[in-house]
Amino acid sequence: MTKPRRTAALLASLLTAQFTTMTTFAPSAEAATITLGSVADATLISDPDGAQLALGMAYQIYAGRVGEQGLGTLRRGLMRFDFSTIPAGSVITAVQLKLYMSATQGGTHNISLHRAVQSWGEGTSFAFGGGGAPAQPGDATWVNRFYPGQPWTTPGGNWEPVASATKSVAGIAWYSWATSARLVSDVQGWLNQPAGNFGWFVLGNETTLQSVKRFDSRNSTVNQPQLIITYTPPPANPADVNGDGVVNGVDLAIVLGAWATSNPTADIDNDGTVNGIDLALVLAAW
Repeated sequence: MTKPRRTAALLASLLTAQFTTMTTFAPSAEAATITLGSVADATLISDPDGAQLALGMAYQIYAGRVGEQGLGTLRRGLMRFDFSTIPAGSVITAVQLKLYMSATQGGTHNISLHRAVQSWGEGTSFAFGGGGAPAQPGDATWVNRFYPGQPWTTPGGNWEPVASATKSVAGIAWYSWATSARLVSDVQGWLNQPAGNFGWFVLGNETTLQSVKRFDSRNSTVNQPQLIITYTPPPANPADVNGDGVVNGVDLAIVLGAWATSNPTADIDNDGTVNGIDLALVLAAW
């Protein structure tokens, strides 16, 4: 066998060993739990006269149908969270949403979370009640995702038809939407592809008059929404010798500087000697 072929065979052998040792010696990651607050809330308000009303910066969001005094119009809440504090590559294992219902009409009704399929905005519109205020630039309204000129595909918003979670609510209290396969899938998808994170619609009973429910939003001074996420972070890369989050020339220099010693920092595969396998681990993970 010629020298180039022997070299290629050696590298192939080292790389094979690399994949084995990466699996065998990568530290197991422990599950972590984080509580996130919402980063945007809004309420879509139907209006028989086509008025563009919004509640971008209001203290609450609303879901359901109002009574006769409000002409039986509909309210649909929207809520979005930011997942950038969760390490990329993590596996989401549980998701729980907690909302405080601060006012209610009409007894017990279901409130469902549906994944939004279009982006939307939170402008500066404000009102104390659920009747809304004139929409401001960037607000989500019944007609527009971003007022005044970016409409929903369908007036009233667009969402995944199958609910990600549903909770029956009655009196004023905290309510929790327990983890479900769909909630986990939603958050995992948003973590993997942040550009597709449009949050959830919060939908109530839209058939019964005076069924509307009010939940405190992120702009409230108390009882803001809480999204509790349990996840398993990706295992640490054993080739990241100096632990700075990237495998590069610094790690290579450490391994070469400790060559043929038992330096525990540079002995990536823990076989007692810094050698070609450790070098292959660094090169393959570069």
